[in-house]
Amino acid sequence: MAVGRMLKIQLLGHSSVGEEVKRYLRELGAVEVTDVSIEETDSLFDGERVREAERLREMAESAVEFLGAYAPELSFFERAARGPLISSREGIEELSRDFGIEEVSGRCNELEREIKGAQDELFRSFELVRVLEPWSNIDIPTEAFETEDYIVQLWTFSEKTVEDALGPLLEKYRFTEVVTSSRSHGLLHLVFIVRKDEAPEIDEALKRLNGFTHTTPDIKGSPAEIIGRERERWAELESSVTRAEEEARVLGGQRDSLLLLLDHYNEQVGLGDVERHFHRTESTFLLEGWIRAVDRRGLERGLERRFDHIELYVRPPEEGEEPPIRLENRSLSGPFEFVTTLYGRPVYREIDPTPLLAPFFILFFALCLTDAGYGLALAAISAIIMIKFKPSGGAGKLMKLLFMGGVVTAVVGVVTGGIFGIDSTSFPPFMRQFIVIDPLTEPMKMLNISFLLGLLHMLFGMGIRMAAHFRARLVADALFDDLLWILFIISLAPLGFSAILGGEVPAGVIFWGARVSLVIAAGIFLSAGRRKRGIVGKFFKGLIGFYDVVGYFGDVLSYARLLALGLATSAIALAVNGIAGMVKGLPFYTGYIAAALVLVLGHGFNLAVNTLGAFVHSGRLQYLEFFGKFFTGGGREFKPFRSERRHSVIKETEK
Repeated sequence: MAVGRMLKIQLLGHSSVGEEVKRYLRELGAVEVTDVSIEETDSLFDGERVREAERLREMAESAVEFLGAYAPELSFFERAARGPLISSREGIEELSRDFGIEEVSGRCNELEREIKGAQDELFRSFELVRVLEPWSNIDIPTEAFETEDYIVQLWTFSEKTVEDALGPLLEKYRFTEVVTSSRSHGLLHLVFIVRKDEAPEIDEALKRLNGFTHTTPDIKGSPAEIIGRERERWAELESSVTRAEEEARVLGGQRDSLLLLLDHYNEQVGLGDVERHFHRTESTFLLEGWIRAVDRRGLERGLERRFDHIELYVRPPEEGEEPPIRLENRSLSGPFEFVTTLYGRPVYREIDPTPLLAPFFILFFALCLTDAGYGLALAAISAIIMIKFKPSGGAGKLMKLLFMGGVVTAVVGVVTGGIFGIDSTSFPPFMRQFIVIDPLTEPMKMLNISFLLGLLHMLFGMGIRMAAHFRARLVADALFDDLLWILFIISLAPLGFSAILGGEVPAGVIFWGARVSLVIAAGIFLSAGRRKRGIVGKFFKGLIGFYDVVGYFGDVLSYARLLALGLATSAIALAVNGIAGMVKGLPFYTGYIAAALVLVLGHGFNLAVNTLGAFVHSGRLQYLEFFGKFFTGGGREFKPFRSERRHSVIKETEK
């Protein structure tokens, strides 16, 4: 339950086994290779070879992407049954020599251009015909639309607004002629023949009538002739697309080979990139890297078994070195690494906050959602996704986190009487006995609980900081900057509860709380300026130090969002149920159908939106109010050198 212990390794060996060592480290997938700590290094890195592998990888990737739409389709079960492609290293090498990736990729690019070009031309032709169809009865060729004195314009208006307004316009411009071309869907398509010198004024007048004009295409012929020619081209363009797609489907049969080559070239690039970190002499090579302490024995045994001319040196990190970070948490706290890594990873010698934030995060999440029905639904959805799709990495951790959040939300929902927004008074007696507090009827009590949880959360974070200071032997900081403030906040808590929230606190607690807080305040004032020189500096530092009380007060108020989000979930659920009840009164069976739709869609929307809100705001409380007390972050993720194969696996041949 901490940051995984890392070790620095150095591998020194004969150059004859350099390639085999790289391949072994890739198969092992446990070593992050870094630059060697030696000045004036020579590199095994062959830039030209890597660039060539990158070029071939891009070709394979482009061809795979294009042929994806034309390869034989497999159902989900067929893909699952087939599994990844299997090949041997000899088979891959032979395939890379004989396949002709450049020819296949080049032809795929040509086919893609042909298909896209024909489809674009077909779309342009369809659009041209659509625009010209209202004017198909005009027998004037478009090249004659403009003469020395006159111009022909095509305008479209709404029938309801233009006919009465045209009369005054034509009376004003007596040399203007208007011809109705067609009517369709409430629109009137008109041909205007206007004098060139009057055209700008007429254009402005027609635009004020909400008309819009059409520019004629730069194609010779009347609209009817253009439409006819374009329609004749459709069959030819569609035939071009069909021919190219048929050839693409034939090439789609080679997609498996392309996937094998894509993985192969991807690994070649990875191997080449690792060579950047190698140092060599005429007969030896040296590499350095990081490995988890738990993987050390496996690396040592593998090297001893496979290589004779190689030496392995292992040491712990030295002062000033920043090893990469690998979080190691048990199954219950492991999913909460998703929350931690969204903020950042701890540095190597820093505490891993994941198991510390886990109980608070899951409880805050449940309080924000506060509905047993939504909790069970969320847990069920997460379980189905995990069983059916088996997500890994961050997605897998998120699904486990949401599953646990759903389960805890179900428990909190029972305690607070929230089940799909149903009025708790309608519950049977055996269910009502579990209700401890109803946030809708007792919001102040729930607000006090939220503030209490927030206070405990903050004090826990300050306690972690105090423990870290003690561990670092910063005893003065632990006592004066941490312990005194923890005691000060505890002593002020009953005073704030009584004076600000109006809570009932025994007089004795108020009496002693006020006096203890004054004594502790004196200690804080005297110790805050201990690093300053001079009485004036110490005085003002001690005085300014009390401003932190405002920050802590604001932090506690932030936890009011637990109540606000819980009330929002309940209020929306109640509203959904109310709307469903209203539409249920519709005649025949439509009311029940409408009510069912309202319930499913409404509660589904509420679940989705408030699950997101619960996750975001619970995370915010960790990042600002909790992490701010003790966590620095900034660690670098541990990225071991490993196989990058996505589509295939290599089956080693027996020697």
